[in-house]
Amino acid sequence: MKSAPQTVVITGCTSGIGKALCELYRAAGDTVVGLSRSAEGDDIAVDVTDTAALYEAIRSIGRKYGRIDTVIACAGGGLSGATELLPNEEIQKQFDLNFTGALETVRASLEYMKEGGKAIFISSACALFALPYRAMYCASKAAINMAAYGLYMELKNVGIKVSTVCPGDIKTNFTANRVKYSDGGERYGDAPKKSAQKIDSREDKRMELIPAAKKIYKCCRKCKKPLYIVGAKYKFLNFLRHILPQKLFLDVTAKLF
Repeated sequence: MKSAPQTVVITGCTSGIGKALCELYRAAGDTVVGLSRSAEGDDIAVDVTDTAALYEAIRSIGRKYGRIDTVIACAGGGLSGATELLPNEEIQKQFDLNFTGALETVRASLEYMKEGGKAIFISSACALFALPYRAMYCASKAAINMAAYGLYMELKNVGIKVSTVCPGDIKTNFTANRVKYSDGGERYGDAPKKSAQKIDSREDKRMELIPAAKKIYKCCRKCKKPLYIVGAKYKFLNFLRHILPQKLFLDVTAKLF
């Protein structure tokens, strides 16, 4: 039996995973309102790092439709470089977007969510294991996972489901848009630059967008577990993370990246 149409809010709606999810939900007959800085039409143009504007945008959705059945915090961005040398303002921007923006999207939506509602964070496989010269990106995503787990426990008894979805690398414009600091100074030399080049060179090995988005969509529809990992390779790496000594796992990761 087909479920009744849902009111769905998705951030990062104009590109990549967010755009693909909007299309999949709309194809299923749901009412979707996308949020993005460059959104047009029935979607809403808003920067998720502007908390006041974000709350007003979500209030307008709640007032118009009377409820929000599903919220998906998908907007995000990357940052690479030697952690010691990254500008403070870039680290703050990374957390404002990946952590605070995602968390406030969900918190604002909860006012209009009732039993049966779903709150989903699109996190990253990088939330599960750190990478050198991408530590702040990994940390921002790991923070989202912890917030999601807390919300999962807090909202379980009122019938609101919370999940975090951690996909691996997907062929989108994410890599091209990543903020990169290649200067390693005397301590790191060209290591940050080489690390970024190694990651960027694997573009052809990334998951295709549409098949990956369909898997993410299925996870969002289910929203039965606090964590979903998308990509067999990343599930295997997560398995290794749990069985190998941490020092060994980190040393091997450092060599690979």
